[in-house]
Amino acid sequence: MATTRLTIDGYGQIELNNVAFRRDGRIEAQCAPDTTAFSGNAKLENGMLLAVDKVARKVTKPTDDSLPIALNYSTEHIYDERTPGLKNFYLNPEDDFYPRVGYLAVGDLFTTNCISYDSAVDSSWTTESAFLSALASYATTAVYGGIGSDDCSILVSASAPTQGPKLKVVEYTTMPDGTTGVKFQVITA
Repeated sequence: MATTRLTIDGYGQIELNNVAFRRDGRIEAQCAPDTTAFSGNAKLENGMLLAVDKVARKVTKPTDDSLPIALNYSTEHIYDERTPGLKNFYLNPEDDFYPRVGYLAVGDLFTTNCISYDSAVDSSWTTESAFLSALASYATTAVYGGIGSDDCSILVSASAPTQGPKLKVVEYTTMPDGTTGVKFQVITA
C-alpha cells in the first residue's frame, strides 16, 4: 500500500462546521487511547477517525466497521507559549488526557487537514500536486473520504468507501492558519 499523508506544518486540525454530536450529546470522552495500537511515536491528532470500544473503554485504530467510528476533536492545549496555534496540538497516548470524539451523523460538515491518499488505489495520484488537483476538481469529479489509513487520518479516494463512514468532499479550502483543508459532508455514518 502506498498511503501518503498530506504534507502539513504541524499536526492535524479540525473545524466543526455543522455537526450534530455537539448538540445531541453523542460524544465520548471517557475512553483511553489503546497504547498497543498507538505505540511508539503515535500521536492522536484532531481530525482523525477513531474506533470506540466501550467494553474495553479504549479508542483504537479503525480497521472495519465492527466498532463505532468517531471524529477526534479534542480541546487544544498550549504546551509551549512560544509555539501557539492549533497546528502544534496533539494528544500523546501515554498521557493522562483522554481524547474527545464525536459520533458522526448523516449531513454533518467538518473541515480538516488530517487526510491521506493511496497511490496504489488511485493510480493517477502519484504526487501530492496530483492529489491536490483532484481535490480541487471535487465539484466535477466526486472525491470521498473514509477509514483505511494506518495513522487514522481520513483516507481520501476517487471511490466511495465500502466500510465505515462515507464522507464526501464538498469544498477544497483552507484551515484557520491558511494551510490546505478539505470540508467533508457525512453521506453515511
